[in-house]
Amino acid sequence: MLKNISLGIFYPGNSVLHRMQARTKLLIIVWLVGTLLIANHRQWHFASYIVTMLLVLGGMALSGLSLRDFGRRLWFLALVVFFSLFLSVFGSVGDSPVIWQLGPWLPTYAALSRDLLWLGGISLLAFILSWLPPLRNWCQRHFWLRFIRNLLLLTLLAIPFFFWLTSGFAANHLMTIGPLVITQQGVWLSLVTFVVFCVLFISSMLLTMTTPPIALIEGLTLLLSPLRRLKLPVDDFALMLLLALRFIPTLIEEADQLLKAQAARGADIVHGTGRERFQSLAMFFVPLVQGTLRRASELATALDARGYRGDGPRTLLYEQPLGRLDYLALGLVILVTTIPLFL
Repeated sequence: MLKNISLGIFYPGNSVLHRMQARTKLLIIVWLVGTLLIANHRQWHFASYIVTMLLVLGGMALSGLSLRDFGRRLWFLALVVFFSLFLSVFGSVGDSPVIWQLGPWLPTYAALSRDLLWLGGISLLAFILSWLPPLRNWCQRHFWLRFIRNLLLLTLLAIPFFFWLTSGFAANHLMTIGPLVITQQGVWLSLVTFVVFCVLFISSMLLTMTTPPIALIEGLTLLLSPLRRLKLPVDDFALMLLLALRFIPTLIEEADQLLKAQAARGADIVHGTGRERFQSLAMFFVPLVQGTLRRASELATALDARGYRGDGPRTLLYEQPLGRLDYLALGLVILVTTIPLFL
């Protein structure tokens, strides 16, 4: 699971994205976000969103990285998009026309209780079977099976809570369920949310996977250099961001080593009772926090020993003047994203 975190992890290569300057990629991301913000003012105008998604997919193809590397890291995007679509597609927004309406349903308390009892019995049977071999071994190997088992557990906990809330209702009492309304505005917001999440998440992933952390910070420092005239601590901010990006892979590696060391000693944060899992998590986070503070203290001592100062000129290691490839990429992105705005 820890290996699926791509933020701050650089994959060396010689692809088109690897050869581009960091500030070029930063400018492209900022331009894409601005394009989506402008396109949002025209409802049901899909040209800008289609072009932006094609550019992101083209960046994935030009990165030289395998689709397996992207697939292992897109589960979080899929989870966020699923819940955002579910929350935005249902519900009326202002006076938006209704596309489809589900309900309202008016079942009696007796009929609903009977259906919930059937659902609870089936859920209880499926939950018990999931702990029997060989289903238990399958659940341990597959995340989606463990997710279904947790949903069954939540269902079993929610049904008694429902009966407790409706304990004073008569058997022939009508309960209103719904309506669930799908509006044009809700569908449009869902599509916009999907595209924006995909563009931002995949673009940031491409940026960190094809750009060394030092080059990324150098590019950001060059872009923010005009703010020095306003007496803003641009260099200190860049150093802080560089240390954060540089230490993400280090902390992930240290956390992975702690998990393996505790597993070798018999600790397990995945299985067991709730109390045992909480104790295992406590034994995991305490040394992890201690190691993080120790590394931060050693880094501060190293900076002081080398006479680091926040002000003064900087020598760039990676960033160079923009080349033909950078100007070509910027011009192409600006051209293909500006034309759909006027269609």
